[in-house]
Amino acid sequence: MEIRRATEADLTVMRRLWDEFTAEATFTPYPGSAFEPSLVTKHIALVAEERDSIVGTVYANATSQHFGYVFGLYTRPDARRRGIAQALMRAIAAILHEEGRQYVVLSVDTPNERARALYERLGFEDAARMLRADTALLLGA
Repeated sequence: MEIRRATEADLTVMRRLWDEFTAEATFTPYPGSAFEPSLVTKHIALVAEERDSIVGTVYANATSQHFGYVFGLYTRPDARRRGIAQALMRAIAAILHEEGRQYVVLSVDTPNERARALYERLGFEDAARMLRADTALLLGA
């Protein structure tokens, strides 16, 4: 397995994997975000490649000087349980560390138990809560 930075040549595959990711890992009552080429061109985007096939992805927004916000970690189902997600997370952490950022930050949907277990094994700790409320509820409707 090789982990490398994604390029514009990878956009078609990255879009397909993003769509697979959002179909599988979106637990919110609203749809996941659509793929945008800027995910690759304006953020840190890594791919895991095996035998000339991309089997995993991860992205990081590094606009903060203190942390990188990681999102879109995904491994294709037929490539799971081989350490690819862990390798992607370590690779993106290495880049963020080299760029002077102290923390890797991410959010994970509460029902996504497999992802939460991975992050716990990697040493992530609960540091904040993201809450949501229906707008009609807030309006008293």
